[in-house]
Amino acid sequence: MTTSHAVLACALALTACGGTTPQQQVTPPAQQQTARGIDYTPPAGGAWKLLRNPASTTTRLVLDLVGPAGVNTRGVGFNLKAPAGLKFAAFENGLPINDTGVYQLHAASGDQGDPIAITGGVKPGNMLTVGIFQKDRAQGAKDSGAALCQIALVFDPGANLAPGTVLPLTVTKAKVIPEDIGAVDDDPYFLDKKLNLADIQLAVGTVVVN
Repeated sequence: MTTSHAVLACALALTACGGTTPQQQVTPPAQQQTARGIDYTPPAGGAWKLLRNPASTTTRLVLDLVGPAGVNTRGVGFNLKAPAGLKFAAFENGLPINDTGVYQLHAASGDQGDPIAITGGVKPGNMLTVGIFQKDRAQGAKDSGAALCQIALVFDPGANLAPGTVLPLTVTKAKVIPEDIGAVDDDPYFLDKKLNLADIQLAVGTVVVN
């Protein structure tokens, strides 16, 4: 038997005996990664906006409310709604809003025991409502181009979100006390007539799970 005949005979013998061929290895599907935190991209524009504070971490996002430079105001308040995956956090003052020292929150008397004009709370539906206002009418209105106050959001791993998930923040209302309201020389009659806060458009960035 020639060599070629021998090789052919061996091949036929393997086929007849149920010889096996190499099987393709199947790689098990990769398990979905567990999200560990959040990242924030600031808004592209807007006169009033929420900007990331350097004190933020991968799990706690601190946002500064910053207004337009050169525009003087005496206070600001807004409502912000967040989806599952985010929770509003409190600061050392026990409130979900932190004073940055721009507005004068105490009365003219200087009594540090009097209630200060800052408030905040979280309503059902994960809706944050906060406000910070100048209490002393003898003080002039303040330039809004600085961080006027802060809020904080923390990542909730219990939501079981996949990395890359976008968590939209929605501002439902935002208002300011303009410069011409509350000055110490305001005539009481005209003060009552113009005690209406002015609407503003508050721009918010994008939160992404990572």
